[in-house]
Amino acid sequence: MPSRATVTLTRRAWSLVGAAVGLVVGSYLLGSLEMLVIGVAALLLVAAAALWLATRRAPALSVTRRARPDRLHVGTEGQVDVAVENVGERATPVLAATDWFDEGRRAARFLVPSLAPGATARAAYRIPTRRRGRYVVGPLDVARADPFGLARRRVGGTGEAEVVIRPRVHDIVAPVAVGGRVVADSEAPAARAVVSDLGDEFLTLREYEQGDDLRRVHWRATARTGDLMIRQDEARWRSRAAVVLDDDARAYDADAFEVGVEAAASVVVRLVRLRRWVDVMTGSGEHLGRGGDPRHDVVDRLATVGLREEHRLPGVLEQLRAQRRVDLVVVVLGDLRPEAARALQGLAGLAVVAVLTRPAALAPRSSLVVVDASRAPFATAWNQTLSRSLTTRSRAAPWRHAPASSPR
Repeated sequence: MPSRATVTLTRRAWSLVGAAVGLVVGSYLLGSLEMLVIGVAALLLVAAAALWLATRRAPALSVTRRARPDRLHVGTEGQVDVAVENVGERATPVLAATDWFDEGRRAARFLVPSLAPGATARAAYRIPTRRRGRYVVGPLDVARADPFGLARRRVGGTGEAEVVIRPRVHDIVAPVAVGGRVVADSEAPAARAVVSDLGDEFLTLREYEQGDDLRRVHWRATARTGDLMIRQDEARWRSRAAVVLDDDARAYDADAFEVGVEAAASVVVRLVRLRRWVDVMTGSGEHLGRGGDPRHDVVDRLATVGLREEHRLPGVLEQLRAQRRVDLVVVVLGDLRPEAARALQGLAGLAVVAVLTRPAALAPRSSLVVVDASRAPFATAWNQTLSRSLTTRSRAAPWRHAPASSPR
């Protein structure tokens, strides 16, 4: 990826140089002065083209970029809008532009027309979203050719921007832990409504979001504001959840870990939509952030999370059990080691959902729901398992555990 002004010869120039050398050699062999004159003239033309470009002033350009949408996810359609402004005092020639992506591994190429001083040209190109991560877009290299197309002067290093491609987020049923029960929230259209042990104490209002239950619309506020307003319950604000992503490199292959990251991101997004506290951490003990914190988007952190050669998941789960500051724990696992299984079984008094991305033997219990995402797509496995479990438990006697403590 070029980073300074350089003059290079084009394929046309190299072809002309080869022909000129052949003519010069042929002139000596055949004694033809005309061939010598033509060959030397061709060589001089190539040299003059390169010299002419080297003496030209580089164009003064300002480059701005904007990714649309602002938040890109794996598998979604996204594009980058590029605006190139001439901030110099002279009109620019037609330029060939190359916008680098992923540290020069990929590039978008387009032409910038001649721009008068202060004029702006705009271009757009699709951005690849096959892999999550944090990528640098740019710098924008511009190249100017001579009138004969024999040489090209390339100037690099104009403008950079950062693009975050977040993990794919699936539409899933939302688990809500209230009073030690895993219940389907009435706001989730695919879930069954189960009455909370603590009741639905009215607290505040929020704007309608796609998928909200219209039975929770507050019609007086809707009429006053002109926007659909949804009732938000105090119990959900008090309750707290934790999402733990096992990041042990020995527990995954590449595909299984991507399923795990998508599972963690989907659960976080769904719970944040319900205005719940969600602490997100890895099995190695790294705290990635808190869902809903406007200062640090935890899904952005999940875009760059990777595997580690550490296995501290049992200790992380034991710490959650000892603190008793959460009432719902969602654990995303690869290969299930015996010590991790024992730690899961030890989360007594908490509602636990274990997501398995690799085949493993883990028996569910009254407060443990096991989602097997190793044989079916994660969203399908999650929705079917949670819906089936909630239907069964809503018909049975409620679980009796100690009430969850309020966040400190």
